[in-house]
Amino acid sequence: MSNNSLISNRKPLLNTLFIDLPLGSVTPEGWLRNQLNIQANGLTGHLEEIWESVGANSGWLGGTGENWERGPYYCDGLIPLAYLLNDERLIKKAEKWINWTLNSQTEEGNFGPPDNPDWWTRMVMLKALIQYYEATLDPRIIEFMGRYFDYQFRNIEKRPLESWSMARGAENIYSIFWLYNKTGESFLLDLADIIFGQTLDWVDLFTNFPYTRPIKFYYDFQKFREVFNKVQDIINYHSHHVVNVAMGIKLPALFYLYTGEERYKKAVKSAIENLTRYHGVANGMFTGDEHLSGRDPSQGTELCAVVEYMFSLQNIIRIFDNNIEYADILEKIAYNALPATFTDNMCAHQYDQQVNQVLVSVAKRNWYNNNDDSNIFGLEPNFGCCTANMHQGWAKFIKNLWFATEDNGLAATVYAPSSVNIKINNTDIKVSEETDYPFNEQIKFTISCKEAVTFPLRLRIPGWCQDGEIKLNGKKLSNVTPGSYYKITKEWQDGDMIELRLPMGIKINSWLNNSISVERGPIVFALKIREEWKKIAGQEPFADWEVYPESPWNYALVVDKESPEDYFSVEAGNVSNIPFNSDKPPIILRCKAKRLEDWKLEDNSAGKLPVSPVYSDTELEDVTLIPYGVAKLRIAQFPYHLPYIDTH
Repeated sequence: MSNNSLISNRKPLLNTLFIDLPLGSVTPEGWLRNQLNIQANGLTGHLEEIWESVGANSGWLGGTGENWERGPYYCDGLIPLAYLLNDERLIKKAEKWINWTLNSQTEEGNFGPPDNPDWWTRMVMLKALIQYYEATLDPRIIEFMGRYFDYQFRNIEKRPLESWSMARGAENIYSIFWLYNKTGESFLLDLADIIFGQTLDWVDLFTNFPYTRPIKFYYDFQKFREVFNKVQDIINYHSHHVVNVAMGIKLPALFYLYTGEERYKKAVKSAIENLTRYHGVANGMFTGDEHLSGRDPSQGTELCAVVEYMFSLQNIIRIFDNNIEYADILEKIAYNALPATFTDNMCAHQYDQQVNQVLVSVAKRNWYNNNDDSNIFGLEPNFGCCTANMHQGWAKFIKNLWFATEDNGLAATVYAPSSVNIKINNTDIKVSEETDYPFNEQIKFTISCKEAVTFPLRLRIPGWCQDGEIKLNGKKLSNVTPGSYYKITKEWQDGDMIELRLPMGIKINSWLNNSISVERGPIVFALKIREEWKKIAGQEPFADWEVYPESPWNYALVVDKESPEDYFSVEAGNVSNIPFNSDKPPIILRCKAKRLEDWKLEDNSAGKLPVSPVYSDTELEDVTLIPYGVAKLRIAQFPYHLPYIDTH
């Protein structure tokens, strides 16, 4: 494949089918570009002006302010957003951080704020530097990273990883492998060996998963904090911290890339299965407020965990050939959990989102160790880590919509309106993807090339999709199988067109207490609750908000799980300039429901889910369900009432 900036693995790292495309090869279009513009005009584009942690006095700009993870976190999202939009204002912001970082490198090779030597913060900045290199091919980055890893190699054993860096060593290894594939320096793999050995053993933890109940059943947090000076206590703390877990999921995949041992593949699968079984909720995530918190949909999930799980999945998809399941999960999180935790204009965010979220307020809730403001929408609810780290979600997602493939081809792994540019056999190829997916089931691909070129094109058929349909230049193709890639190899001509249809039937999934979620394709649906927004602090548009319900939320859906299509009607509209618009959702479902008068607030959240099926003698009502990512108040895990049991 004729593209010098592609990362194909050097031995002894395994060859993989899927190869990263550099930042900028994939361009957002349609509603997805609108979403990035919203982000650029929201917190990401203005954070330096309103939040001291990444302001001019940041330790990562040479000041005396915050000198740990917040500057690097911010850059990890700011940089890809700036270059994807080719936004000169944001590029100028990004270059300021990059230039200070590069100029901070000492003769020994270390970099960053000199008064904070923590390995962890540098792991994050290295990921940001990689994206900057891919966008600009700035040769300073390769030399800089080589000198830093040489410094780390000389110092890592006398100053080993500890605390957060010990839990998050996978981020370090990700950057080491990236540079190794560029330079082939053998000491980098020796360094990776040491980092693997010093990192928390996520492989064992995921394989022999110990946390089958919410963490509060194992550790009282107040008592835990009192003894937090012993090495084993620190390890225990980090092993169930939700963000660490989300990051750690990629570690077995990196081990597999290095060793080829199947047990590492199994560890990733086991991790996701166990987290879903014991802590999973309907939006594709697992709970953690701030530690793994079980399956109750009123428990919270931290925003940092959402974006880090997405990044882990993006790595897993790249490394494993059989990646359909992981791509399906990535789409579910990106199209539900990610947008749900922001206001429509991305000028405020939550620290914790709840799948069943019926009141957003400063109040005591059943969090494990988060504060009373954790679920308000604001600038810095609870802790500032999410204010800094939230920016990577959409931007990194775009980079991984498409991959190059080892057999000199392309793969559409995740669907969204986009275009991809690549050179194959010395021919420039552009594939345009026109779609309103995930709100619509139609996707059109158009090939642009100046001369004919032969290559394989793979299209992912999601596991949830039955009866998928592909037409090539109007001719229907056969054998479209759910949960697989459909491979088309031909001599492609300019103007060739592929039409992909992914029928989105109504699907019911079962959760805690036999509750149900309603899904259509990758979209999870939630009860539409009328919302009253109350400003409680700050200056608009970057204010802090509480949200109160102005309509009932305690409904059981009237549905037969065996034939859900019979109980819902679908109304599709247009995707507006604000894709996740709570006033104009792009698609809605209508169905029948019954109020459950005994299902009430407990600890300022929706109370314990009644065990389904339930019975209610209340009147049958019409209710509306909207996409989960649109609903800031919602029920998305419902009790259900059987339709043939007295539904007067």
